[in-house]
Amino acid sequence: MRALALAVLVLVFAGSAAWGAEQDRAVILLPETASVQGAELLLGEIAEISGPLDLAAELAKVSAGTSPQPGSSRRLSRGQIQVRLRQAGIDPKLVEFQGAETVQVFRTAAASASSGAQQEAGIYQVVVAARDLKRGEVLSREDLRVEERELRSGPAEARSLEDFVGLRTTRIVPEGTAITELHVEAVPIIEKGAAVTILVHTGTLSVSAPGVARQSGGLGDVIEVENTLSKQRVSGEIIDAQTVQVFMKGAGMP
Repeated sequence: MRALALAVLVLVFAGSAAWGAEQDRAVILLPETASVQGAELLLGEIAEISGPLDLAAELAKVSAGTSPQPGSSRRLSRGQIQVRLRQAGIDPKLVEFQGAETVQVFRTAAASASSGAQQEAGIYQVVVAARDLKRGEVLSREDLRVEERELRSGPAEARSLEDFVGLRTTRIVPEGTAITELHVEAVPIIEKGAAVTILVHTGTLSVSAPGVARQSGGLGDVIEVENTLSKQRVSGEIIDAQTVQVFMKGAGMP
């Protein structure tokens, strides 16, 4: 059994085709910015998708969420898109991400009936900081409040207070500032550069090796890791705060 495990490690970590780009995977190329017009963000409208025709067509129809208000924008990360893939029944391991880590999506404002007319202001509910927030704080309900404000074009992102609870601030946020996706990020359970255990499954055999995370991510996210011994890189799913799980091709992934 020890000899078999060593053979698997050689196969997996020696730079063989098992770690290479698999020919049956689709590639999602994320730009830094994208523009949409509809109320729903379709993956095919915000990214370039290549690969097997059937898989690429299925990916293009995946909803990545709700569009921002016309004239506004929202940010989407690779991790958020991976969650949407799972919800659509698509295994993220069938997809390779390239390009930007996040894409800022802008929604084109509808043309005004009168080119010189000003848009009428309205009263909107927005989520704001209830106190001065430092960079890196994880938000609780007590850190936030909802206020009604007069806005000419509507809020940049129509999100509830609960949407921000548990997220982490990316900058200093003064009290009263309206919170948007530019101010927060999901809290990763594995940070880029952290030491991890790479757990490889092949059939009924499981082997592990030390590695380093080359991306940050949360539970269930697919990130790139590097084997400390062979220096080979691969993408795997975060299953806890120290472990990234990889299924070899042909190993009967669940």
